[in-house]
Amino acid sequence: MDAPLVCATGLSVRYGATRALDGVDFDVRRGEVHAVVGENGAGKSTLLRALAGAEAHHTGGVGRAPGASVAWVPQAAELPADLDAAAWIFLGAELRGPLGWLRAGAMSAAAEEALRAVGCHAAPSARLCDLTASQRHQVQLARAMRGGPDALLLDEPTAVLGAAESERLFAAVRALARRGAGVVYVSHRLDEVVGLADRITVLRDGRRVATHAAAGIDVLDLVRAMVGRDIDRTGRRGGDRAGEVRLDLRDVAVGHVRGVSLAVRAGEIVGLAGLVGSGRSSLLEGVAGLRRLRAGTVSAAAPPVLVPEDRQRKGLVPTLCLRENLFLPPEGWRLRVGAERLRTVEWIERLAIRTGGSEAAIDSLSGGNQQKLVLARALRHAPRVLLLDEPTAGVDVGAKAQIHAAIVRLAAAGTAVVLASSELAELLVLSDRIAVLCRGTCAGVVDARDASEERLAALMTGAAEPPAPQEAAASAAPSQAP
Repeated sequence: MDAPLVCATGLSVRYGATRALDGVDFDVRRGEVHAVVGENGAGKSTLLRALAGAEAHHTGGVGRAPGASVAWVPQAAELPADLDAAAWIFLGAELRGPLGWLRAGAMSAAAEEALRAVGCHAAPSARLCDLTASQRHQVQLARAMRGGPDALLLDEPTAVLGAAESERLFAAVRALARRGAGVVYVSHRLDEVVGLADRITVLRDGRRVATHAAAGIDVLDLVRAMVGRDIDRTGRRGGDRAGEVRLDLRDVAVGHVRGVSLAVRAGEIVGLAGLVGSGRSSLLEGVAGLRRLRAGTVSAAAPPVLVPEDRQRKGLVPTLCLRENLFLPPEGWRLRVGAERLRTVEWIERLAIRTGGSEAAIDSLSGGNQQKLVLARALRHAPRVLLLDEPTAGVDVGAKAQIHAAIVRLAAAGTAVVLASSELAELLVLSDRIAVLCRGTCAGVVDARDASEERLAALMTGAAEPPAPQEAAASAAPSQAP
């Protein structure tokens, strides 16, 4: 058997009183994809940081084969806002001519090829600050994969990608492994893990529970190993909602989105599907008042509350603790820290946020627990209109079930919900109707009972004929009460 490209032996990492990793053994070999799964806070990201050499405070051993190059794509990374995509992809490895000048044209062409290889349609000249969270993540992937590293460490690479972009990434990962690279792949999407990996390691509470060959593995067995219990799943919704209209969009244009009309009733969950770059986030930000509308009107029964896709830049203030982030904006003119702490504990328990307490630092939370905190802040306001942009991106199967249940409870209490997600299965399970965006326009609105992943994918890619204008207008409005 080949020697490991990258390995950990008895690896332990502690953050204060929290033991993130506890005596973990792990390795990845040439030509294989080794997946790591576990609940939020199980230690997956900490393991990747240690393997990448970014986690210096550990005990145990971390090693790599002599001369092996390692590329790491973290789940969330702050990118330099003013650089363009090509400059970031080649930062530190710029192409230069004989006299040292930059070969800007060659770098732009190579960057475009690297971006297309991971399914990104952003221009190499686009500034990073102007890209969506999904596109910035694709730029990170392109930077890591362009040089053909010996070992590639991927942390939730498809959390904010749609189905088509994910498939392009899978093809690139398989090609890299065929060329002899080793890939460590962290993901909460167990179906893609089983389809992509050669081996799967399960972490729970910082310890390695098991390592399985992926061939013939049962997803439910993985879930039980991850959480130590069976997971209750929300049943499929679909159907007519007879409540009053809480949100009404008429011919809305914002960013590159145009001509979108949609009405959402009290108690209704309307899904929003579309490929990366289709305009889902732009539309939700326009409805929430964060972007200026170019045309059309938005009428809402109350100010819409938005849970943004980019929790790092738009959802959290990293210098504030958990409690302070939960109570943004503060209630009233006088701070009541004691009362806030008690209510923070209630929300921690309600959404099962894994944390050291109400005063915990934001960077001590895993990505999934940060996501639950942003959602808790939105739910705390008991919104009449709630806009959710990728609310389960990067969360584990247990946390996802908890978030789904919270969304369904909120709708049952009368909230009008718009849910944008890259996971078609999630939209099919939670939604009553699903609006599909394609290249900035609404390609159709489908009742969830009549929808399928194939039908939604056809609308998202433009493979299905769009409805006639009168049909589209009719489908944009919910069914009338009987």
